[in-house]
Amino acid sequence: MGKRKTIVIVAEGAQDRDLNKITPAQVKDLLSNRLKLDTRITTLGHVQRGGNACAYDRMLSTLQGVEAVEAVLEATPETPTPVISIIENKIVRKTLVDAVKDTQAVAAAIEAKDFKKAMSLRDAEFGEYYSAYMTTTAAEQPELFLPKEKQMRIAVIHVGAPAGGMNAATRAAVAYCLTRGHTPIAIHNGFPGLQRHHSDQPLGAVREVKWLDAEGWTSKGGSEIGTNRGLPSEDMENTAHAFSLYKIDALFVIGGFEAFTAVSEMRKARKEYAAFRIPMILLPATISNNVPGTEYSIGSDTCLNALVDYCDAIRQSASATRRRVFVVETQGGKSGYVATMAGLSVGAFAVYTPEEGIGIKMLARDIEHLRASFAEDRGQNRAGKLILRNEHASDTYTTEIIANMIKEEANGRFESRFAVPGHVQQGGTPSPMDRVRAVRLAVKCMQFLESFAGRSADSIEADERSLAVIGIKGASVVTSSMVHLEAKETEWKSRRPKDEFWLGLKTVVDTLSGRPKATDCCTECGKHK
Repeated sequence: MGKRKTIVIVAEGAQDRDLNKITPAQVKDLLSNRLKLDTRITTLGHVQRGGNACAYDRMLSTLQGVEAVEAVLEATPETPTPVISIIENKIVRKTLVDAVKDTQAVAAAIEAKDFKKAMSLRDAEFGEYYSAYMTTTAAEQPELFLPKEKQMRIAVIHVGAPAGGMNAATRAAVAYCLTRGHTPIAIHNGFPGLQRHHSDQPLGAVREVKWLDAEGWTSKGGSEIGTNRGLPSEDMENTAHAFSLYKIDALFVIGGFEAFTAVSEMRKARKEYAAFRIPMILLPATISNNVPGTEYSIGSDTCLNALVDYCDAIRQSASATRRRVFVVETQGGKSGYVATMAGLSVGAFAVYTPEEGIGIKMLARDIEHLRASFAEDRGQNRAGKLILRNEHASDTYTTEIIANMIKEEANGRFESRFAVPGHVQQGGTPSPMDRVRAVRLAVKCMQFLESFAGRSADSIEADERSLAVIGIKGASVVTSSMVHLEAKETEWKSRRPKDEFWLGLKTVVDTLSGRPKATDCCTECGKHK
């Protein structure tokens, strides 16, 4: 394969199919003695417990804590003891008795050497991660090749701003294609690259991808094949010409709302351009998490980790003075997802989002509550206060103006500053969650495109499902047709879904911070009634 390094990971409970323990020393001896490879052992130990909690762990523990309190309040003497769990993106309750039975059933299946049953008893997400790993780890698996007539030329393109996990998804797609006998093609620098530079010499924007080209992309941030916000409509004819010229049989699009718009444009252009009568699927990848058809976008977790680290540093400064409020501006377009989830993770005093907007009476209530809060603790509470404001929450009340208003109304009792992390929020190295979900969903996207192999262009055009968005909704991974999403679930003007699953979580942020409701305060002065 030409690789200069290989990592083998051994779980502490690893065992073979005869239930004999597998140790790192045994693996090392095998690699050293039989394959003559220079091998070293590293035992991670308690380093794996980590240091500061990541954004997802904070958010999850907060929401599980809230759900646990609600479970206690709703319980009756007859209610079975629950365990608060999460499946995909949904917090769920499961009885403790059933949870223990399921755990014991897995151990019993392993003891009986029924490994297939043991795997089935795990949640579906785990099984799919394992399957995706086995499929994408080695590209040379001839036994998995499809017949020649089923093999496709599958193009991958990145559209929109960079997001953590784009490269991991592309690598998984390339590995899957090579494993199944398809030809993976990378379109470099988005649609403008395809339209203007596809035929450049000696190296054009449309290139076949070899395994060694993509093998090391998993941990890389940004976009290795280049991305921008250009759309097919900027030169639809040339886009269609390039599709035909390079005999593209299917298209895998990775990106945010611009990518959603691009697929929508090509769907509408199918009647005029036969080259677009191919299966297409979009894997949402954007820090804003504002693509219709999913509750989770690749890159949003990496963004939240970067923002939480930034806010932790800001809070440290605020805590040192004990009388300081920081107003932090978050990205996210016209969706308040990033601000709200970061607010949950850092314990924000208030979160301002485009969905709710900002008004003078709202600011009056918050400032009055800040006054009361600082007066009550008299400097004894060392926790600094953070307010998170989405960049598009208001055209009038900017981050700086809000900070200055708080400072002016504080009358010297406390201070206020503002901070703008900017593109720091796009993150650097993709988070583990963005990587593993990118791989899992990319494999599902390839399987979706593969299901159309051998079908005629007219048959594909007539099938609404041939243009789709893959996503996570509640406890399920789903593919939704573009026709349905465009008509029923998209708020085009604000570039976000009509129904945003996280809106109710903003109430949780306000409740946990003690932020007063509008109905509890005087409409004139903002003071608590």
